[in-house]
Amino acid sequence: MWLSLLFILILSGILTYIILDRTVSRLTAVPLWILWAVLMLPPLLTGGIVTWSKQIPPLPLLLFVCSGCWLLYWRLLDWGKPKPRSLPQPFEARSETNLAPSEIASQPAEISDSLVSPSLDSAATTSEAMAPVPRPIEPEEESILKTCFAWNVFFLEKIEYRPQAVLCRGKLRTDPDNAYNTIERNVRELLGDRFFVLFQYSLSTGKPFFALVPRPQPAQAGRSRRWLDWAVAVLLFCLTLIPTTYFGAALARLPKGDLGDILQAGLPYALSIISILGIRDLGRYIVAQFYQIETTLPYFIPLPFFPGTYGCLVQMQSPIPNRKAIFDLGLVASTLGLAVSIPLLIWGLAHSETVPLELKSTLLSFHSFDPRFSLTLTLICKLALGARFVADRAIDLHNVAIAAYISLLIIVINLMPLRRLDGGYIVHGMFGQKPSAIVSQLSKIVLVILGIIRFRASSFGNTDLLFLSFIIALIPAIDEPALNDVSDLNNWRDIVGIAILAILVLTLIPVPAILSQFLDV
Repeated sequence: MWLSLLFILILSGILTYIILDRTVSRLTAVPLWILWAVLMLPPLLTGGIVTWSKQIPPLPLLLFVCSGCWLLYWRLLDWGKPKPRSLPQPFEARSETNLAPSEIASQPAEISDSLVSPSLDSAATTSEAMAPVPRPIEPEEESILKTCFAWNVFFLEKIEYRPQAVLCRGKLRTDPDNAYNTIERNVRELLGDRFFVLFQYSLSTGKPFFALVPRPQPAQAGRSRRWLDWAVAVLLFCLTLIPTTYFGAALARLPKGDLGDILQAGLPYALSIISILGIRDLGRYIVAQFYQIETTLPYFIPLPFFPGTYGCLVQMQSPIPNRKAIFDLGLVASTLGLAVSIPLLIWGLAHSETVPLELKSTLLSFHSFDPRFSLTLTLICKLALGARFVADRAIDLHNVAIAAYISLLIIVINLMPLRRLDGGYIVHGMFGQKPSAIVSQLSKIVLVILGIIRFRASSFGNTDLLFLSFIIALIPAIDEPALNDVSDLNNWRDIVGIAILAILVLTLIPVPAILSQFLDV
């Protein structure tokens, strides 16, 4: 067994390094071996414990290590983002209002995190204020830039220079969509494709402004590299089949035996969870291609511990154009995941058996599953099982039901309105960057309160939701703005967004006592 585990670890390490080299090597100054070590720590730790103690590590320990390494990985990426290079011959900072260089350097500046940083609303230091500020455009191009702003579209009041951007402040005179499209087209026609054009709200004043950020030169991917990316994606998919099939056989109480028996017992779980999470992330990839956002291919993430995979990794490699695209990235992924997981969950529940209810039942008690911690899961179980699911009964889940339930948990967790999660995309698209950060902080508080309530209701013995809430609370709240982060969504997207977030709320709240008595559950 340890030889097969060593082979999987070595192969996973090689593939992880290849993916990092292909995706993030140009996005951060942190050495790749450090990022590789952070990502490989969970499987190496798990493999070491399994090899020496012949036991699977406790699930809370695995969740803590994985979440901590994942958060550290994103922190390292943010910390190591390269700063833009200064111009060979920096010019003194000037603005249309003829402010002194120190005054200009002390003005707030907000720039997208996908390009430079989340939002730079801090003042410059004294030494920075005294130094000349490099300008991304030549002095003679300033007059050309002014002609891009028509007075009846965006009345330009002043231009400020930063080493990484040109900030254009003024008053919006038309609807945001028309303003952005007009000015972005003018900048592209007069100054070429040298700049990303950002349109966002100032976090300090709340007023919209434009920013021109130098566009990095895209790396030309050769044909051999594209084939290598596809080969890595297919190899990771095949590699993900190994742990998911093994854990599926273990859930069917058949972790050992003939290969045919293991495949027959484990493949229903493996194919179900891979299909649900794969379709979910494939939807995100298709939406990104529709909006012409550069992304990696969907790479499955094999895990050497249960549940065997967390789905696919689709990394954005270019800025998101607008809030509608942000919204659709979160909506399509979560909707497809729900549309596949719920029917499979109903089918799996219909082929499950009811058992006597145990006093201590956690989120992962698959052979004595108590869904009453969630209103949505309780209604689905009652629909699928009918009179077999009553007050004193739990459920011995079928393998397909386990896969669908685990996938549903992952989808619901991703519906939390937090940075880089589906819910964060949806809330950001609906309300904008600053309001979404407020909603994110409030949701963390609510989740911790729900975890405490569940902990107390279980006589201080059920810590799963409380532990999960503390892990989620570590995720940053504020998200990166889109290029056009001012234009609002249309009404139907707002309605659909509220509906999809309602599923999150209904899944997190327990069954009310009145409804529990009415349904006899």
